Amino acid sequence: MRLFSTRRTTRTLTAAAAVAITACGISSAAYAATPSPAGHAAPATSVCLPASLRTWVAVSLRSESAGITYYPLDFTNTSHATCSLSGYPAVSAISKRGGQLGSPASHGMQLVVPLVVLAPGATAHTIIAYHSGMVSAGGRCGSVDTATRLRVYLDGLKGAAYAGLRFHACSHAGPVFLTVTQAIRPGVG
Repeated sequence: MRLFSTRRTTRTLTAAAAVAITACGISSAAYAATPSPAGHAAPATSVCLPASLRTWVAVSLRSESAGITYYPLDFTNTSHATCSLSGYPAVSAISKRGGQLGSPASHGMQLVVPLVVLAPGATAHTIIAYHSGMVSAGGRCGSVDTATRLRVYLDGLKGAAYAGLRFHACSHAGPVFLTVTQAIRPGVG
């Protein structure tokens, strides 16, 4: 009888959470459709384009834990206009010759990601986890090569940005040795 009561409570809480999420979506949609008090819509912020960003790895701020090295991947707005970023960037290791090494990075599972607004000169970041233990010669990894940079595609954009970082990488698709651990957030990593 107690197990049935726990299941009923779990179902009730799940249904209440779904209603709350739906209500938040409706209220934010209604808010977005409401004109400002002056009768003018707030200006939309354009998405940051790769050409207007300095994309870099803050190697001096790296940390290590249990065979994983965490690198802040930073994006600085170099334009004269405010722009925005959000979500998880798509990241791949790139060789000195310009070819992709190994599989693209996986990413976290955060469902709600912040919209980060960058004023000129402001910086946002995410964290890249490098799993060095996944990179070994033979097997699905193939031979080990040296990556010299990261290729970064921002959410919804076609042009790539690049950030210098030297590390060992699989030459073939297989083990996923890079992970974008969090969505883009404000500030230097």
